[in-house]
Amino acid sequence: MYQNFSTTLKPFGKSTRLKYITLFATTLLLVMVGSVAAQAQAAPLVVTAIDAGRFYGDPNPTFTGTITGLRSGDNITVVFNTVANTTSAAGSYQIVPTLVDPDGKLATYVVTINTGTLTVTPAPLIVSADDMTRSAGSPNPTFTGTVTGLKNGDVITATHDSPATADSDAGTYPIIPTVQAASGNIGNYSVSVSNGTLTVTP
Repeated sequence: MYQNFSTTLKPFGKSTRLKYITLFATTLLLVMVGSVAAQAQAAPLVVTAIDAGRFYGDPNPTFTGTITGLRSGDNITVVFNTVANTTSAAGSYQIVPTLVDPDGKLATYVVTINTGTLTVTPAPLIVSADDMTRSAGSPNPTFTGTVTGLKNGDVITATHDSPATADSDAGTYPIIPTVQAASGNIGNYSVSVSNGTLTVTP
């Protein structure tokens, strides 16, 4: 004859539930402690780019900076870059440090990056009129001069004039340059204008 067997599943008792809760809490605590320990082992690493400056049209200088907190033996270096080049207008540009980590050591650091500033200042531009001589009663000669300090093929010229006329008495008169900036880049220059002298002889 066959016998019928029946099994009744009993719900967890209080002690069993308490064991599972205790196990879960312990596991969570261990994970949290491990995370805190990992963070505690991470050393601070501070990378700072040093500010630099140059004139408009000049090449960028060699950028430098500091790296503080590097452990002995860790092969971590830093390079510095900027978007500015020789054609960039006068103004301020960021110098951005980039860490080079061929051995994968950065994970053991808490890294702080401090960018620097490249200041591109207007380039000096000297506009000078040449000295000239003529006799009284004669018309003014064609005035000439020089523009010194142009960069990047910028087209900046000068015209020259004088208050002296053919009727002016013998003496000296200024020859005054006027800057003509065809390329519109005059804002990239610090302009110095030097008058010439027209000498009218008797």
